[in-house]
Amino acid sequence: MKTRSIIRVLSGILLIFAGGCSVHNLKNTQQEKLIITKNRPNIILVTISSLRADHVSCLGYTRETTPNFDKFARDNILFTNAFATSSWQMPAIGSIFTSLYPSQHQATHINNKLSQSVQTLAGILKENGYYTAAFGCNPRLTGDYGFDKGFDFYDDYSVDMMLSSMSFGQDDSIEINKRRTNDLVNDAAIRWLSNNTHNPFFLSVHFYDNHWDYLPPPPYDTLFDPDYTGDIDGTEIAKEPLYSNRPSDEDVAHIIALYDGQVKQTDHDMGELLDFLKKEGRFQDSVILITGDHGEQFYEHGHTSHHGIFDELIRVPFAISAPDLNEPNVISSFASGVDIMPTILDYTDIAVPDQCKGQSLKSLIKNNTGDKRDFVFIEYTGGAVPDCFAVRFERYKFICQEGSIFAYDLASDPTEQKKIYKTDFTDEMNESFEKIRDLIAKDNPQPENKCKQ
Repeated sequence: MKTRSIIRVLSGILLIFAGGCSVHNLKNTQQEKLIITKNRPNIILVTISSLRADHVSCLGYTRETTPNFDKFARDNILFTNAFATSSWQMPAIGSIFTSLYPSQHQATHINNKLSQSVQTLAGILKENGYYTAAFGCNPRLTGDYGFDKGFDFYDDYSVDMMLSSMSFGQDDSIEINKRRTNDLVNDAAIRWLSNNTHNPFFLSVHFYDNHWDYLPPPPYDTLFDPDYTGDIDGTEIAKEPLYSNRPSDEDVAHIIALYDGQVKQTDHDMGELLDFLKKEGRFQDSVILITGDHGEQFYEHGHTSHHGIFDELIRVPFAISAPDLNEPNVISSFASGVDIMPTILDYTDIAVPDQCKGQSLKSLIKNNTGDKRDFVFIEYTGGAVPDCFAVRFERYKFICQEGSIFAYDLASDPTEQKKIYKTDFTDEMNESFEKIRDLIAKDNPQPENKCKQ
């Protein structure tokens, strides 16, 4: 008999005689756990890289970029004021996975990783009988950065392996930012779903192709700017000279058209995953959440890529379907990335740990009741621009950066072009600021529990 088998037998004998734990009690415990987990919904979380809310059709964009997301949102629950906790993937996804703000879960810089001392959504679901699996290829969300914590299976490698096997010695063929990857992620996730026997399960899928470089495949490459004759080809968007040296209006329009092409391509890929879930009968028995991890910028504030706390970087699409959904609805209340974990745990009847800084959105989804946020909290500490901490109300956004406190009046200045320093705050602004002074007006800003007074 192999050593592992012997150990397994001995362990079973010890369990029978240890601490009064009988076979009968062990069977009862297993049966109770089976009953509890059997009635819980599957959880499917889809995150989309670099998807800004104002380039989503159902959120007001003039181009038809997201027909599949639009249908999902139209048939279920759409949040129109959802915000990431940061403007790039590590801190933003870290908040989704932990319900902590970036400075608390610590994945704030490429030299850092997700704290191994924190509880993760996957870990809590796993402890409560869920099988946990994830598929993606984002180079900043790998197990090396701690994002695999709590997952039974974390596939952050198969896309790279597939691209490498097809490289035939072409070094740039495996540069992830220059390759189409969503189809490979879909292939892996759908193959897993086709063979999965675990119930219930938590599946996390991350689509990366929206991220620069903007290289959508045909027909998406010419879909929105077919007559362009300039030199911009979608590569090196986040590097000089393009990063901070604005090209001509025609070139900027083409950059946006390429991005929009990738958005539509990704929407198509996401639609394939949703169609498969419906075909296999997995859609109706699952809680499905679809959101962007953060936004993107096109020189609105002098740069490309995603660094800072402007609305084009932090406002994201967010929609949810659930088995017990009464009817479709559009919810304008604030939602934050930290709210996703407690919402999922609420739907699975699992206690929300004290660690969580977010709040469940389930009561809002079911009957539009419950606590509503007055504001959301955002951090940026990625290194590309000076660190900044912000609190966004419906009208005002207050920011602490480089020792200064200033604000934007989003009613009169929706594109955030005119800083209003604290010495020039109106009485109304001061009243709002006093509610959140301690969040940002100190040397090391830290969000309070739930970021809500």
